[in-house]
Amino acid sequence: SVAQPSATLPSRPSVVSFAARAMRAHGRRLVAVAGSPSTPPELAQKVTESIKQAEETCAGDPVGGECVAAWDEVEELSAAASHARDRKKEHSDPLEEFCEDNPETDECRTYDS
Repeated sequence: SVAQPSATLPSRPSVVSFAARAMRAHGRRLVAVAGSPSTPPELAQKVTESIKQAEETCAGDPVGGECVAAWDEVEELSAAASHARDRKKEHSDPLEEFCEDNPETDECRTYDS
């Protein structure tokens, strides 16, 4: 059985944010995670749109397969956003980023001994 969406999670002030709702569909608990400033904007927009689409889809038939598929899409996009944030964290050293763009500068030279 499917419960109605619970209250919207509190939003945090950030460059990128979207509402998240917890729902149950076919015994599974579905939660869309709020975005963060490090989420790529185009991906954050897709997550926002997929949440809205899932809410609209589930309004008519909250136990149907289309509802479950819509929330599966939200889950997949949310996971992709999380992976993108993780990749960005791996390359968060400002000097490394600078040197990728400016390898010829003195700060970025490497010497073999």
